[in-house]
Amino acid sequence: MARENIDEDVDVPCKMSADIQVAGMLTYYILSGGHHPFGKKIECEYNVYRGQYSLQHVRDVIAKNLIEWMINKNPKERPRVKDCLAHPFFWSRLRKIEYLKSIGNEEEVRNYRATDKRLLDELDGDVGEASWKAWKRKFPAELVQKIDGKGKYSENTAGLLRFIRNLLEHYPEDAEHIDFMATFPDLFGGVYVFAKNKGWNSRVSLRRMFQEEEEDVTSGGAMKTLSLEDRAPGFSVPVQESGGPPHSVTVIP
Repeated sequence: MARENIDEDVDVPCKMSADIQVAGMLTYYILSGGHHPFGKKIECEYNVYRGQYSLQHVRDVIAKNLIEWMINKNPKERPRVKDCLAHPFFWSRLRKIEYLKSIGNEEEVRNYRATDKRLLDELDGDVGEASWKAWKRKFPAELVQKIDGKGKYSENTAGLLRFIRNLLEHYPEDAEHIDFMATFPDLFGGVYVFAKNKGWNSRVSLRRMFQEEEEDVTSGGAMKTLSLEDRAPGFSVPVQESGGPPHSVTVIP
């Protein structure tokens, strides 16, 4: 039950936002292996009313970002259906890589040696050390030598993003042999959250990524745009059931 169905004093002109919140709860239930974001039994309804939730049983930051948006306490701040479908959780692998390439070309990343170190440290923190620390060792040595023979790329997230951008831009044949999502599993999620928090996704250079996806969805081309091969990796989300080992749940929209 959505919060506005519990609180009779809330005046919401349309019930769609209530459906979105319930859909967010259901999404979490599926991805978490049977957990509810607002808790169990008698406390659940009270937590829905307070907007008090926990997403501890889903580790994927992109999935969490979407669910948090959908179950927002304020009905007016929840997404519309087309906003949900345009969310990066539903992006293809190729679109995610294109997004990383675009981030690698933003001014703060392109000229990261002149960027405020606090901003770069925040980017590193959002991505997580496991992705950016010693990232050059995760690429073939001969490829690193070809692109970075003089050692100009720093071993931080900004350096990695700039390296990926130039690899994709100038060495597309070499890039075809690199599985960026598998090599750096936390990179896309961390970069997306960072860029969203900093307002970068609203920039003209990045806004197109979301606008194009929205146009595909609203024109009825969502399934055509996201092929089965591209969608499958993004839909295999690690979850944790109580008392059991991590496993994956496949979500079919």
